[in-house]
Amino acid sequence: MGKDLDDICPFTVMGIFNRGVTEQNRKALASALAQFLSVDEPIPESFEAIPILNNQKSWFFAYEENRGEKDIDNLWSIFESALTYADSENEDTQNAFATLYNQVSSQLGVGWNLTMGLFWIRPWAYPTLDTQSRDYLNSLGINLSKTGAKGRCSAKDYLTLISNLEIRFSEEKFPVHSYPELSLKAWQQPSKKSSEETTSPDKRDGWKPLILERIEQLCRSNESAVFTREQFHTGYLEELSSLFPDNNTPDMTIDRQMQILRDESIIGFLKRGQYEWYGYEDIVDDLSSVNESAEYLEPYNVTNIINDGCFLAEETVTHLLQRLRDKKNLILQGPPGTGKTWLAKRLAYALINEKKESNLCAVQFHPNLSYEDFVRGWRPSGDGKLTLCDGPFLEAVELARENPNQKYVVVIEEINRGNPAQIFGEMLTLLEADKRTPSEGLALSYKKNNNERVYIPENLYVIGTMNIADRSLALVDLALRRRFAFFTLETTLDDTWMNWVSTANQIPIPFLLTVKQRIDHLNNLIETDQRLGKQFKVGHSYVTPSFSSEISDPVSWFSDVVNTEIYPLLEEYWFDSIETAENARLALLEGL
Repeated sequence: MGKDLDDICPFTVMGIFNRGVTEQNRKALASALAQFLSVDEPIPESFEAIPILNNQKSWFFAYEENRGEKDIDNLWSIFESALTYADSENEDTQNAFATLYNQVSSQLGVGWNLTMGLFWIRPWAYPTLDTQSRDYLNSLGINLSKTGAKGRCSAKDYLTLISNLEIRFSEEKFPVHSYPELSLKAWQQPSKKSSEETTSPDKRDGWKPLILERIEQLCRSNESAVFTREQFHTGYLEELSSLFPDNNTPDMTIDRQMQILRDESIIGFLKRGQYEWYGYEDIVDDLSSVNESAEYLEPYNVTNIINDGCFLAEETVTHLLQRLRDKKNLILQGPPGTGKTWLAKRLAYALINEKKESNLCAVQFHPNLSYEDFVRGWRPSGDGKLTLCDGPFLEAVELARENPNQKYVVVIEEINRGNPAQIFGEMLTLLEADKRTPSEGLALSYKKNNNERVYIPENLYVIGTMNIADRSLALVDLALRRRFAFFTLETTLDDTWMNWVSTANQIPIPFLLTVKQRIDHLNNLIETDQRLGKQFKVGHSYVTPSFSSEISDPVSWFSDVVNTEIYPLLEEYWFDSIETAENARLALLEGL
């Protein structure tokens, strides 16, 4: 929010240590909170059966500008009322609880999470109705009425469920006999995909399901249930227009469908041009079970690349990053051992702004890789039939399309080892920076439905690496070259390299100077050989140990590198003159 909270509710306080972080962090948070509140109770040893919030939605109230004046007060009131009703059940306490339950349920930021909070404070009195628990109840054949606000349970529905469950708990053959046991069993069950996820695209017709699908994409990207009309139209109007070319007023159709979704209590209208999607809580509930190990990711930028051991000038790395942003596609080429793949991944992290592995897809091209492997093709399924499956590139395209506010990068190692034009197919045309819009979408060779048009979103980037010393590799197709910016990495054994290796690996500068001189001499020999050339030079990675691996005997280390890494490469270079390779090896090691 950019400023401190001036008020908070008790459920949000408990949510601090009941959200998607590691168990160790949950214990640390609970301990710190207990100390702050002067609570003299032991720290929990286990969190089994306790439902957790998603980090993206751990508050029970909205930002100040969107919440009602009494929203937080109401949350305090139901907190107190729930405790009173659980401890002293009678008609008066039940009516008071029901009134507050219905009132709070209609507030922005409150949905199924209210039942999670009630479970936290009195787990033997109130069931949690998070996604997993609702799925489990459904599997037991227990009907869950949803006549309340936002398509959730009303107080009457919730109290009826409690009454029914209490009866079932008394049955000997019923699989669970308490709310904590029910919650534990629910979280031990495999999660189920929603009916929308299991519906194949070719069975979806009409505007409403497509609009609802894009509302979900937008809210995921915003990390909020709230979105605006302007955001939706900016992100999806052109795409939806291309799907319904005969519709002359797509903007008006979208607005009408929004009204229908509002009437059906799928979305809510907050104020002019602003909506709340009630289904957002369900998707963050689904995500919470896989977010327990989520850690904070430090920002990553050009300075981090340099500090990690890049020997290029900071201005050069900044320029490379800018070329990637502008061109969308970049190829790093150079001799073996110049750190092409290493730099490609770190440029990707810097573009993403953090070391976020989920936003990076690494693929290696090889002669047997095909369009069907990389983009889309038919593959055998478990039932003996063929299924149309997306490859890693199309999966990255879909991720980027679903999350337009995040950047995604596909790193292709040794891009010229395969046949790029054949592997990319029609996607080659879509790589161009000025064709990253829905209107430029093309039908794929293998379509999932007749209306499908695929485009590469502007937030997906491609970085390739290319070893230009390998004689067996094909020249890169000119059409592919036109769509990529190229940068050649050279062997870098300068003062930056020496200082970094000396500091990181405790190797004396004088010895590194000797290594530099001998590798430079070898590379000069390679460059002046008419059968080879500068693209066959030996890169600095061969003589750059991994970070913080202390080299106690530099001579032994360098000898091992020469004999087991550099010499086999030289034997390949001078396969018809082994004597030349042997003389070069001896020159590297002489007098050490």
